[in-house]
Amino acid sequence: MTQRNVRLALAGACLMALTTTACSSDDSGSSSATTPAPTVPSATDADGTSVAGVTTAGAPAAGAGLTMSVNKFSAASVTAGTAFTITNNDSVAHTVTADDGSFDVAVPANGTATLTIPTAGTFAIHCTIHSSMHGTITAA
Repeated sequence: MTQRNVRLALAGACLMALTTTACSSDDSGSSSATTPAPTVPSATDADGTSVAGVTTAGAPAAGAGLTMSVNKFSAASVTAGTAFTITNNDSVAHTVTADDGSFDVAVPANGTATLTIPTAGTFAIHCTIHSSMHGTITAA
């Protein structure tokens, strides 16, 4: 599959996930009370909508976060169990994907997402769209 086809497939999957989320929510903006609390990391786009079927983590911690700029990750030290903001300063979309598969968050071009890493540890990360992007998040 060419890089262009991969990008188109990713864009289509993101659009489908956002459309499905938007169409399945009620007008109150709250989630169903019968949905159990997530045990996986959470991600939201800039307006608080769940991204790719992952549930909202809540407000990010002040000053904590991960930044992507010029197709590179900043180093990030965060608090385990606390939401933090991922900021994409690039004009193209990126992902923050754990090498071990424990989380995978799409971050729109010039946008943000929120992630919560529930357990302490050091996580090697990469962007599934840009194979040269690698980094580390340390959750304490």
